[in-house]
Amino acid sequence: MTSAYDQTKFWYSPGDLKKEQLDSFYSLSKISSLIAHDNKRELSFSEIKPDSIYHKAMITSLHNEMFKISKYISVDFAAFLTDDIGEILDLYPSSPDIKEELNKVRLGVGTSFAKHEHGLNAVSLAIEMNSIGVVKGMEHTNSLFFDWNCVCSPLYSEGEIQGYIDISFYKGQQIELAIPLIQQIAENVSCKWMLSNPELQLLKLEMSFDEYSLTGREKDVAQMWLSEKSALFISNGLGISEGTVRNVIKSIYNKMKVTDRWQFIKKLSPNSENNPKFLYK
Repeated sequence: MTSAYDQTKFWYSPGDLKKEQLDSFYSLSKISSLIAHDNKRELSFSEIKPDSIYHKAMITSLHNEMFKISKYISVDFAAFLTDDIGEILDLYPSSPDIKEELNKVRLGVGTSFAKHEHGLNAVSLAIEMNSIGVVKGMEHTNSLFFDWNCVCSPLYSEGEIQGYIDISFYKGQQIELAIPLIQQIAENVSCKWMLSNPELQLLKLEMSFDEYSLTGREKDVAQMWLSEKSALFISNGLGISEGTVRNVIKSIYNKMKVTDRWQFIKKLSPNSENNPKFLYK
């Protein structure tokens, strides 16, 4: 994964590339018609079923964000969500006309925007430069993109790039005006929607439990103890004695080097605003 702290500039265009970087886009790209990996894949958030919990969280997060802001964008656009290597996880056409156009070129879930597949585009530029990428019209190496102006931003989680969000407008639109928009969308997706995603919170909690080498039984107790359930409640819920619950809690405390429930909660949820305990009530 790429760190959020490797960036040296706010955004990049093809003119910012060194000659050897620019040459690499042309030498690796396949200048041909876009062919999706599966022609039958749909352009729908509800249909996509990625394996990664991070992918699911990003898709849900982008859906929430685009639903909120799309009514304020007065021109047609297409929004693309990719994973960290540039493969489309889902897309958001703003109108039936845009959706039809994407279908015509078979641009859909599974298509890769990586430079070895489709050369220079906003996604591959963002991947190359670890920052926002802006590519306009004939700056693209694939002729199918010549009528589009595109801007793409990385999506961060836990300080690392998990994916990319691209917004593309028809050529003629002032794409520079979309840079603050894409930055805000990326920030909202990463810092607002994803942080509140229940599945992602559960994954992070599981990772924290693994960090302290908790056993399966200790994880079950810790999850309920985090939500401030009593030892009696936990014993009834797990079908074990109250004494066993208290012994398990002592073992958890020893592994985590804490002495009480407040320290335990604080260690698992240092940011009280993102405390996941509500998930288990």
